[in-house]
This record gives sequence, C-alpha cells and structure tokens, in this order.
Amino acid sequence: MRHEANNETRIVNTVASEWRGVTTHMLAIETNGLKSRQDEIRDRLLSQQAIYNAASQTIGQELTLRVKLAFSTNHTNLSKLRNAEDETLLAGLYSLAEDGALNGKTLLVSVSATTLMSPEIEYLSQQNVMYAVQAGVNDVATLLPRITQLVASGYHIVLDEVAHDDAMRPLLALASQVRVDVSRHDAIHLESTVRSLRSLGAKQVIAMNIAEEDTFNACQKLGFDAFQGSYFSQPEGSHASAPAVNRLRVLELMDRVIAHADMSEIESLLKMDAALCYRLLRFTNSAGSGVAQPVASIAQVLRSMGHATLYRWLTLLLHASGTLERDHSVLLKRALTRACFMQALAGKSLHATQAEELYQVGLFSVMKDMLGTDASSAFSRLDLNESVKQALVHGVGSHAGFLELALACEADDEARIQQASAQCLVTYIDVNIAMINALIIAEEAAL
Repeated sequence: MRHEANNETRIVNTVASEWRGVTTHMLAIETNGLKSRQDEIRDRLLSQQAIYNAASQTIGQELTLRVKLAFSTNHTNLSKLRNAEDETLLAGLYSLAEDGALNGKTLLVSVSATTLMSPEIEYLSQQNVMYAVQAGVNDVATLLPRITQLVASGYHIVLDEVAHDDAMRPLLALASQVRVDVSRHDAIHLESTVRSLRSLGAKQVIAMNIAEEDTFNACQKLGFDAFQGSYFSQPEGSHASAPAVNRLRVLELMDRVIAHADMSEIESLLKMDAALCYRLLRFTNSAGSGVAQPVASIAQVLRSMGHATLYRWLTLLLHASGTLERDHSVLLKRALTRACFMQALAGKSLHATQAEELYQVGLFSVMKDMLGTDASSAFSRLDLNESVKQALVHGVGSHAGFLELALACEADDEARIQQASAQCLVTYIDVNIAMINALIIAEEAAL
C-alpha cells in the first residue's frame, strides 16, 4: 500500500482564548529579505490526504488545513470560525488552479452548508473539486435544491455524518459518496451504519479518520468502499502484521467490559494472552489513544482507556482478527508460562526487579516468532519501558537474565539453569517452584 508523506496537523484551541478576535493562522516563513513564494505559503497552510479503495489504490485526495481551529459546537463565533477555515481552503484551491498545480487532479474539500450556498464555489472547475458537507434530516430542505443545482452543473458532492433516516434518500440519490467518521464508533455500530446507508441508497461509503490497523482491518471486513486517515501517512514499514487473537477470549473480555467489571478483573483476563496485550499496546500507540507515556503496566493502559474505549477496541479487534493458528496457540501458552515464571522470581531474587516488567518481557518474548520478524521490528511501535525493550530487542540488562533462565528451563539444560540462576540471584528450589506454578497457570488458561 502506498503511504503519504507524514503531514503534521496542529490544533489551535480557540475556546480557551480570552481575545475577542481569533488568529486563524500564523506562518513562520523565513524570507531573508526576499519576496515570499506563494507555493511555500500554501505548503505551510495546506496538506493533502489520500483516499484509497479496497485494492489499496489512490482514488482521490482531500485538501485539509495543517492548522485547524479547535472550538466547541456552542461557541459564540462558530459560524465565523468555520467560514474562516473554508475561506482558507478555497483560497488554496484557487491558488493551485491558477498555478496549474492541479494538473487534472480532483481534490475533495469539506465545507459548511453556508459555504456550499455561496456562488463563489462555482468559480472552480467541476473537474478539479468535489465538495463534502455534513447533512442531517433538518438540512434536507435547505441543501436539496442547492445540491441538485451543483450536481446538474457537473459537481460531485460527498455527504458527511448522514442521518440514518428515510428523509435522506433524496440527498443520497444525488451524492457520489458518503463518509463515516469511524473513530467515534465501535464495530457493531459501524456495521449497522453501512447496512443502513446502503438501504437508503448510498452509492459508496468511505471510512474516514482511520488512525490504526485494527480499525482499518475491521472497516475492510465491514464493507466500506474506501478509506482515509492518519494511519496511511505512517512511515513505510510501520504497518507490520499483528498476531491473530483468540476470538473467544475477545468475546469473554467484551462480556466483562459490558458488565463494567472492575479493571483489575479485566486486566487479569487480558494478561493471560500475549497476542491481545501486544495488539492493545499497538492500539494505544496510535493517534488519539490518549496514552502518551511509556507503558509501565497493562493496568495503566486500561485505566487510561476506560470501559468505553476498551469496548470499542474489542469490537474492532473481533471483526479485524483472523483465525488463530495452532502454532500460535503453542507460542501463547509458552509466553504465559515465561511471564508467570519470571514474575514469580521477582520476589525471590536479591536483585531489585519490577515484577510487572519481568511479566511483560516473558509475555512478549514470543512476538518475533509469531510475527515472523526480527525483535527490533516487532517492538518498534510499542512504547515500552527502556529496561523491557533492552531485554526484548537487544538481550541485555537484568531482565534479559531472567528471560535466559526461562529459556534454559524450557530446554531442560542443567548447566544453563545453574548459570542463569546464579546471575539472577535466585535459588534452584525457587526456580523449580516458580516453573511448576507457571505451567499450571498456563494449562488452566486454556489458550
């Protein structure tokens, strides 16, 4: 799949401002006494986000602002703020058209209903622009005549956040596509949305604001026709495959989340499965997850997410995941055994060790085998504590010694066990007891 260049978007919070006026954009462009070039200013202001079809081919580009205004829907100057954004986008389009930079390319621009009514939008060629507008039931009477006129003139219209109501049929009959913000909903709601929009006459349904892999995979299986979002602007090679998960385990977790079980209970169930923990950490490292610091524990991640976000992720995961292979089941049991074994020895060693960190090292130690890649690639997208990453990627540090002890026990190598036990400052008896208990836990986990 092609990936777009990484376009950073900044948010300006206008709600917190005490000024009556609002600065929409500030550009730090060094000119060195020379006249600013229009294309340089344009690049500072605007970016383009690709839209892909199911075959991973680029079918369009949306023109967006690099600097966006953050304002609440009840802001006193809401219409003026939105119009300021629209004016900037349209000015960028006019500039691109004048410079011949469009070169036959069609750009999608999201505008307000007020801007859509403006005659100025018709100064742009039908071959170079598509307009996207939000449309609810209350907007039909206002928008229908205008959209009918624009479509008759050759323009293509995209509808955003469409209400699932029979009253929307006339607009859907005119629209080329409908877009759904998938970042706001779980997979069950998205499946219902796609089905409802199809029944109302939607020709194509685009999944927008895709931020991470599980959402993209789920949207592919839920029947969306096209896809866009920050996920596709990630660097080449960062979309490594994720391990398949036990779907029954996911359903069990969903049941606990729906019941609003205590997070400690959910954590205990989740931590038995290395693949689930790995995919959870990948999800939390994606845009908009709300977890911005290195992961100290699964408990920390769950507290940051809360029941609602966790439920959304589990529904997406259920739809995105493939069938768990038998070889992977063996690896998951081995991972749980190592994790429990290493965690138990944390309290027996004379070294100052963190039990949770040792558990993570043991649990994730099988990931490179499950993914069929090297350790560096497997953990590049996980914001783990440095001591955990050093053990998993480079095999160094005190945590790596405990992993070596676990591997020695698996190999039943007496010489390695004795050497590793001495390095970890644990007794042979404690090693045997920890391994027996770990094997029992792994068997009872029914992985």
